[in-house]
Amino acid sequence: MMKFWRYSLLLLLIPSAFAKNAADSFGVGKLRFKEGKDYFSYSSPIKTDERTDNKILVQSFFDYDCRNCSDVQDVLELYAQLNSNQVMVKNYPIALPKAQFSARTFYSLKAVGREDVSDSLLLETSDKHMYNKLSKMNNLLRWLEKKGVDGRTFKEMYDSPEISAALNDMVDMTEKYGVFTYPFVVIQGKYALTNSTLYNDDYTFAVMDYLVKQLTREKAE
Repeated sequence: MMKFWRYSLLLLLIPSAFAKNAADSFGVGKLRFKEGKDYFSYSSPIKTDERTDNKILVQSFFDYDCRNCSDVQDVLELYAQLNSNQVMVKNYPIALPKAQFSARTFYSLKAVGREDVSDSLLLETSDKHMYNKLSKMNNLLRWLEKKGVDGRTFKEMYDSPEISAALNDMVDMTEKYGVFTYPFVVIQGKYALTNSTLYNDDYTFAVMDYLVKQLTREKAE
């Protein structure tokens, strides 16, 4: 079950009405958002091998030790649904050589077919106390068992060569994209948003609209 239930009622509304409210609040069409303030640009766009079906790719980098990554993913999933003909969202766990918990946990859940539990875990660990608790393996395994995940199978995957390989790839990807904080959102390998924008739903929608329209114009030229 998708975790953005808090926003599901908005899908019953006319999407353009939601977009208009965001635009009115932050001046889309009236003001140009500023690079270095509302968003950041890469000096050279980063190419990706991800299949995008000719849509604009939004890459959301997260960590389980994050207070608002769950909310940000909710907003991005909603944005992608309202703009399904233009945008697709993919989520990636941040990984560093000495910070492996998030990536190992995410890819282990994915390997056992329970990526949905990652969404629940991200929401649960938005509370710092719960992150401190669930980042300990014994506590995590007990929590996963309550979610219907076989603890032994999960632990085997967590320590497996396959997950180690995925972790190494994610370490490289984290470095490649210059992810220095979380949440961290990359749009088409060209623009990046951080919490200075992502803290507010309407603000996020407005800046996303601005950048997506800009990218769409560039593709048409």
